[in-house]
Amino acid sequence: MNSRVDGLMKSLCCCLAIVGGISSVAAAADVEQWGVWETALEGPRDGNPYLTVECSAVIEQGEQRFTVPGFYDGEGAYRIRFSPPTQGSWRFETRSNRPELSGRQGTFEVGPPTPGNHGPVRPYKTFYLRYADGAAYHQFGTTCYAWIHQTRELQEQTLKTLATSPFNKIRFCVFPKSYAYNQNEPELFPFQKKAGGEFDFDRPDPAYWRHLEGRILDLERLGIEADLILWHPYDRWGFADMNDAQDDRYLRYAIARLSAYRNVWWSLANEFDFMTDRPKGHRGNKQMGDWDRFFQILAKEDPHGRMRGIHNGRVWYDHTKGWVTHASVQSSNMEGGVEYRRQFQKPVIYDECRYEGNVAQGWGNLDAKTMTQRFWLGTLGGCYVGHGETYKHPEDILWWSKGGVLHGESPRRIGWLKDLMAEAPPFDELEPLGNDQGRYLLAKNGEYYLLYCVDTRPQTVELGGSRPYKVDLVDPWEMTVLPLGTAQSGESVVRPVGPDVAYRFTPYGDGEPRRPEVKISASATEGIAPLTVRFDAKTDAAPVWQFGDGSRSTETAPTHVYREPGIYRVTLRVADAGGAEAADMIQIAVDRNTTEPIVRAGFVRGEKPELSLKGTAKRGEGGSIVFSETEPWGWGEASDDALEPLCGLRSFTITGWLKPASLKTGSGGNRVVFCLMKDRSGIDLVCHSDGRMRLSVNEWPDRVQNDSSAGTLVVGRWTRFAVTYDAGKASDNVSWYFSEPQELPGGASLVLDCRTTYDAGPVDNRVGPLAIGNFNRTMHSYGLDRQFRGEVRELEIVGSRISGRGALPVEELNRR
Repeated sequence: MNSRVDGLMKSLCCCLAIVGGISSVAAAADVEQWGVWETALEGPRDGNPYLTVECSAVIEQGEQRFTVPGFYDGEGAYRIRFSPPTQGSWRFETRSNRPELSGRQGTFEVGPPTPGNHGPVRPYKTFYLRYADGAAYHQFGTTCYAWIHQTRELQEQTLKTLATSPFNKIRFCVFPKSYAYNQNEPELFPFQKKAGGEFDFDRPDPAYWRHLEGRILDLERLGIEADLILWHPYDRWGFADMNDAQDDRYLRYAIARLSAYRNVWWSLANEFDFMTDRPKGHRGNKQMGDWDRFFQILAKEDPHGRMRGIHNGRVWYDHTKGWVTHASVQSSNMEGGVEYRRQFQKPVIYDECRYEGNVAQGWGNLDAKTMTQRFWLGTLGGCYVGHGETYKHPEDILWWSKGGVLHGESPRRIGWLKDLMAEAPPFDELEPLGNDQGRYLLAKNGEYYLLYCVDTRPQTVELGGSRPYKVDLVDPWEMTVLPLGTAQSGESVVRPVGPDVAYRFTPYGDGEPRRPEVKISASATEGIAPLTVRFDAKTDAAPVWQFGDGSRSTETAPTHVYREPGIYRVTLRVADAGGAEAADMIQIAVDRNTTEPIVRAGFVRGEKPELSLKGTAKRGEGGSIVFSETEPWGWGEASDDALEPLCGLRSFTITGWLKPASLKTGSGGNRVVFCLMKDRSGIDLVCHSDGRMRLSVNEWPDRVQNDSSAGTLVVGRWTRFAVTYDAGKASDNVSWYFSEPQELPGGASLVLDCRTTYDAGPVDNRVGPLAIGNFNRTMHSYGLDRQFRGEVRELEIVGSRISGRGALPVEELNRR
């Protein structure tokens, strides 16, 4: 990363100057290979030259022949720019519908590229990317939609941040953006204004375009690709509603001015489909045929053939079309990478897989660990991944929109992954051997295997060849590599020490000494604090223990007491007489008392936290919460903000008594417990009109298949229920229990109704406020008719973040 800063300083000292058609790059040449050659012509300035004057040049070298469009730069100046793909002598001749611009001829010399100039990025071997000179390019992108539309000071700060970041591509908009956290008015716009103040879409503003070119060059000096978003639906100035002719002229102007810069990529749109169906707050008049036409113009008229993609909202463009160079996708389905590659037969870039941040919107509240995980999953799926950051700021300076400073914890870890992949065989030689069912394995058979484990389920790796392999434990969050020992070729079984770790297998070299054997033995790996664990080192070498809580030991069989709940990774390191090192690691899960409720609601006393009843909700007998059958509606509010103990639960149980007064339901079911952050991140327990219940975790429940049997709830009768969830189990991880319906609550035993398999992972760390009987405030704008209609009594939630103990067995439930 320091080399990027050094490169920036050198570039600032010998800045690329385009003067009178000669680029001052090398003394013996007019321009370097893949640099920008330019010729400037003086021509007519009367009327509107943007509409009436055509200008281009035919540029040739041997059998290479390019028709390069020119553009009007104001004040009678016309320019033609070209990025030569090869060294040597080139000749040009201008063409125009105006005689004073036509027939100009000349030659120019192209020299070798300067250090750091690898040429443009191109698709390679179907699924990959690389520079034109053959150098490796592994895309690690980020998004700053409107950074060039901010103050000059903030733009400079963004460049400084990028200079020390791991990112080598940035997505940003040509047009300014009007959206949440970005309502300021830019200094410059792509088009001039008329006397009345409205924009003249037939007159580009050269001052804006020169500014954009300067920023593209700034990024080039940093080694960063400029992924230009040409249209988007977040508009209040009218740019999204230009007519066809204006759209086409704008696109051709951008091609003529910008395509010569070797780091330019074309992204036709951000969320292109929102410019067609125009959901609330979106603008645009584009149909699918328009996007096809824009792609065709780019493919035919961009003489440099820059990268071409388009970004989706809900509807995906057909990336198999020939004019698309790569699939730019917005998706959180990291499992789908292998399938997307098969489907599109092109490089796949997760340009948006949600953002690290803390805004209320679901697309912008990933924690840093999840953002880091998504880079790993996408990479091991043979795809490329993009970053974004949306942490709230008192002046609304969020990186995802305005740039500035990065505040999150994922960029450093993304950079570590980038360095780790640079040590591996070239990315284009690695094949994803996983699947779309949650297996992530990237390998070069017989030479390199990298396995990512999202959970602790054992996995197998088939190690090719006949040589033994060194095994390393890679911790993506801690950014460490631990040498574990040796695996023989053939089938190797991996038992992950915990979730979100990776295992790397590389063969021993000829004559390389084997690592010593080492194995940890522990009397217990989980329990309630305080937990006493007796360890033993199964090794002949001198042991060094680290117990994960700051304590260490050099005993062979130490005893250690864990006094606080938490997950502790115990490491044993050894070294033999020859200096060869190896290690082993296990995880110790120390839990809180999981029988102690996190939530108690609908009790006469001892509610936890204290419940505030809103709307028409009221208290009934025995502390029950009574909800109306018809509007006006009500709800119970347990917290203004997220209830922290509900965040990150690996397992939980929800139990209580329900008495429906009506099973008439709003769309998607009526809420019993709701702590989603809008439509994701949290828990949603609903009942349906046929008396069944449904549990969803971290997602909207409408399409979830995780239900109890129908008829378990009966109108006018009390039924005791419990649902348990354990994200650590591979199957049958949800259990539904019910009592027989009865006239009064109390004295009823729970009986198993059914078990289901629901792989939603642990509860996210950014849940919404807890509400009982209806939506929480993050969803009130969608209406309140999804209210439970009846009474709720003695509802409890227990859970564990570190083990399956939060999924209480029925025997424990019946003792409560």
